[in-house]
Amino acid sequence: MPRIVVLYWSWRHAHGSTALAGTQLQGHHMVLPVMLAFALDYTFIIVSMQWQGMWWRSTYRERFMDRHLALQCFCRVVETGGFAAAARDLDYSPSMVNKYIVHLEEWTGSRLLARTTRRMQLTEAGEQFYAYCRRVLDDTESTLGEIRAARGELSGRLVLAVPVSLTLAFLNDHLHAFQSAYPGIELELRLSDRPVDLVRDGIDVALRGQAQLDDSSLIAVPLMVIERSVAAAPDYWRQYGKPEHPSGLACHNCLPYLLGSDATRWHFDGPGGPQTVDIRGNFRADNSLMLIDAMLRGVGVGLVPRVMMRTEISEGRLETALDDWRAEPRKMFAIYPSREHLPERVRTLLHFLKERLDAAGG
Repeated sequence: MPRIVVLYWSWRHAHGSTALAGTQLQGHHMVLPVMLAFALDYTFIIVSMQWQGMWWRSTYRERFMDRHLALQCFCRVVETGGFAAAARDLDYSPSMVNKYIVHLEEWTGSRLLARTTRRMQLTEAGEQFYAYCRRVLDDTESTLGEIRAARGELSGRLVLAVPVSLTLAFLNDHLHAFQSAYPGIELELRLSDRPVDLVRDGIDVALRGQAQLDDSSLIAVPLMVIERSVAAAPDYWRQYGKPEHPSGLACHNCLPYLLGSDATRWHFDGPGGPQTVDIRGNFRADNSLMLIDAMLRGVGVGLVPRVMMRTEISEGRLETALDDWRAEPRKMFAIYPSREHLPERVRTLLHFLKERLDAAGG
């Protein structure tokens, strides 16, 4: 015959009182051990049952409010700028996110968010509470990461913003190697060459190849130097000739990368000192793989990272020019928000990529 105990525990913060009640249904033998669950001003009901020596437990969470999740919800609402965006990011329903926020406002006794039909902003109390929440979540993440690392375990979600072309042509192998080395980590890649808001978009690390950084509020760790070369198809060079000086590029059909800082001018350093060339052409793109494809088709001359053309150059399908001149290089940076506590999985990723990319060279 089964033995069942139903326990409900309620804490009313507003009244400063605690109520505990339990009910044992008809059965044999001893009363089941009492089980407590911490709830935030809501009733939490647990049903435990023993049947033929086996324990069965049913937990009803419809009204259960977990404080840690509530803090996460509040931070994501602030960082994403809205309830709908936070709900998508956390995979919750908007109504659940709203319940968490309402509960936190009841818990603190203060209005945390000023909401209108058009916008939402933090109140003064909300700004203070957000700083507290961010500190608690970061401390928790850091401590758990250290504990797991000490056991040789790393887990959790790791969101990376990575460049499209460079990832597909070069970084992909290194990221898969990291995933194989740490299978407990859930790696999420967001491919884009456009700027991203790390905090708003919930991104742990962004990998970016660029000449210099614009946002000094972010932490940037250089991972490698990306050398670039002028190249074109052999048939193109045979038809138009290879330039012997950067100034000769003015007579060629050049294929610029639209999102780069040198979309209209290419910069070189060599025997004659620094040189800048105004370029022009009838094809341009915001994707380096598209530029390489155009180069292979004999459309014109590109200035592309060497790591993306190694196979084509070794097979003779592309040939470089101006080898005595060094095009302005790019650096691969790992960028992350300036926070006091860096999650252990992020720290491990940075160390892993730094070692591998240094060895790979530019």
